[in-house]
Amino acid sequence: MKQLKVGYLPLVKGSWINGKQEIRRKESLELLSGLDAEIIEDGRIVVTEQEAESSITRFETERVDAVIVHFLSFALGAVVPAMAKRLGVPVIFWSEPEPPWDGGRIQKNSFCGSNCNAHALWKMRLPYAFVYGEGTDAVEALACRLRAVAVLRGLRNLRIGSVGGRVPGFYASNYDELRLLETFGVSTEKITMLEVVETAKKIFDAPGEPEAAVADPIPSDGIDEVERRKLKALYAAFVEIAKKYRVDAFAIRCWPEFGDLYGIGVCALIGLLNESGLIAGCEGDMIGTLSMKVAAILSPGETPFFCDLINFDESENTGVVWHCGAAAPSLCRNGCTPAFRKHSIIDGGGVKGVSCEFPLKPGRVTLLRLGEDRDGGYRLFMAAGTALETPQLLRGTPLRIRFDQPVRPMIEKIIDNGIEHHYALIHGDITAELALYAKWQNIAII
Repeated sequence: MKQLKVGYLPLVKGSWINGKQEIRRKESLELLSGLDAEIIEDGRIVVTEQEAESSITRFETERVDAVIVHFLSFALGAVVPAMAKRLGVPVIFWSEPEPPWDGGRIQKNSFCGSNCNAHALWKMRLPYAFVYGEGTDAVEALACRLRAVAVLRGLRNLRIGSVGGRVPGFYASNYDELRLLETFGVSTEKITMLEVVETAKKIFDAPGEPEAAVADPIPSDGIDEVERRKLKALYAAFVEIAKKYRVDAFAIRCWPEFGDLYGIGVCALIGLLNESGLIAGCEGDMIGTLSMKVAAILSPGETPFFCDLINFDESENTGVVWHCGAAAPSLCRNGCTPAFRKHSIIDGGGVKGVSCEFPLKPGRVTLLRLGEDRDGGYRLFMAAGTALETPQLLRGTPLRIRFDQPVRPMIEKIIDNGIEHHYALIHGDITAELALYAKWQNIAII
């Protein structure tokens, strides 16, 4: 099933009609069929306002998530602004280069169509984007813009469960519930730690093995069978609670009480939840968890990692991200094996499980953090880089990154702007999509 519904509006001005435009429309639809989107269109080029009205009414009925306005030639500026206001979804302008000049009449004037309509939508403060080109290059650019649309759709009606609130003293994990709902469409559900623990204990005490197939391939290194069963029962409890409260993600207060109440910590559990697609963040950080969800939508097939930035080296332009052992096992570097271990920090370390430890895999990565600003809005920090082959530098899940930008000025920006100390990391460079999404949401970029 296609993820998005996207309207396709191929515009031509009446005095510019020629036989080539219908050919281009059909060729373009064939290319668009390769996108992860259901294309909604009326089977013809659109010339008059009456024809446009028919297409727009269909877009409205189908509840499209965005509209691609394809300027097969120049087109008048009355249709698109009214459509954009009426539908309330992003508009993606697609213009094509001119054919080779032959000294005669201009053939398309396609870019001018985008320019004319971009002004109108800019003045109306409506969301839009622009693609220029033909063939597969244009479709790849459209796919990038549609991934930003997917974030708008994916966060609409998202529900995140806050389990136990935030951890002590972590003001970076605070959030404004109503602002979150107003800006992103994200609602939150308060879930008590008591309910989670009691549900897990019942599953642990029940006959048979708790359902947690995602844990089965991971070997144990120093944890006993009781701790392993507790982990699997806790995973099954979170899955059950997610269904009960209809939540799509969890922000979990992972310390200080959880290990005492249940006998193990939740680090490995968080990694297993992320592995199964149920996004989970540490230390009760709601907006950090939201940042993970944004990253997951923009990098399909990859799993986000909730982490701290713990070190940087100016001479190598690198930084190290890390957390105690809550990364999804699929993020493990080739040649290494994730293992369930006693936690390196809880009760002084080496006393209780369960963390899942390994160095993360290399590749292109993006580090990002959504956060509240001081004036009632949001801001977004993002930085791309290349994750390097990283040894087990320390207990937990480390990863060394060589950043694209100079690391020292980046660190100064983090400190000067008071960026929260929790980040989402995802494999892949999603900075272009993040920038467009932030622009549409009026979120400042750092």
